Amino acid sequence: MKNNLFLAVILSLSGLFLLDCMGIAIKYLRNDYSAAQLSVFRNLFGMIPCFIALYFSKDWYASGKKIIIKRWKFGLLRGLIMTFAQMCLYTSYLYLPYALVATMEYTGPMMITLLAIPLLGEKFGWYKSLAVFTGFVGILFIMQPWSESFNFFMLLPVMAAFGYSLARVTALNFTNDTPVPLINLYANIGTVICSSLLVIFFNMWSDFKSFYDLFILLIMGICGGSGVLLLIYGSRKAELSKIMPFDYIEIFFALILGWIFFREWPVDQLLPGALFIVAGGIIIYLRQNYYNIQRDRKV
Repeated sequence: MKNNLFLAVILSLSGLFLLDCMGIAIKYLRNDYSAAQLSVFRNLFGMIPCFIALYFSKDWYASGKKIIIKRWKFGLLRGLIMTFAQMCLYTSYLYLPYALVATMEYTGPMMITLLAIPLLGEKFGWYKSLAVFTGFVGILFIMQPWSESFNFFMLLPVMAAFGYSLARVTALNFTNDTPVPLINLYANIGTVICSSLLVIFFNMWSDFKSFYDLFILLIMGICGGSGVLLLIYGSRKAELSKIMPFDYIEIFFALILGWIFFREWPVDQLLPGALFIVAGGIIIYLRQNYYNIQRDRKV
């Protein structure tokens, strides 16, 4: 039942914090290892939380502990989308401040709004137009394509947000009785395959400098895999539109973490663009909340 907003917010913020920790690990390692190699280990170690969650999944036991899902080919194919998103995200950490990358990822709600039109058949009303327009105005303020400091690497977090949003929307194409850990597990396997092919064909492998780096990779994968699962479980405890406003607290956390670990403080670059991005998400939240109230009244 989606009636526990407090638990949903806790799960969502915990998931986002773990994803922030994953980003810190990636930025720390990115100078020495390729994005494709990091993607391999992110998803390889990211399977650990999936197996643990699957072991405790009531839905999995109810289905007879089946490992093969109905749309297993589609499940693996989503790994191609995830590989694209991770390549963009991990590369952006090499060239851009940590908090800036994290903030640009919050264009996800606008991306989902756009993708829901062709993929889910939703209509594009005036409120969605306003939300998307507001969000992309924020992107322009942050990127500042009219300034001399602009570089095309600033497009990478937006492209990553698009990829992750596409993966999130396509996850809705699985039946409700498909356990969430299995959906994630198939995406992890597909991503490992795709990123491994990139490493092999483009010779992107680098030998590990120390066991400490391997330990950081393990932490990166577990944080990433656990973060995604917590976000999904949080969305099952309350309406996503009600959780969304609290998610933007993570922009502040990302700014603090960027300063602590990398001595970055890109406030001038983030403002006022970050405010427009948040405003776009809030518009979507308000409209969805109004829709939910009207629906409940009819019931």
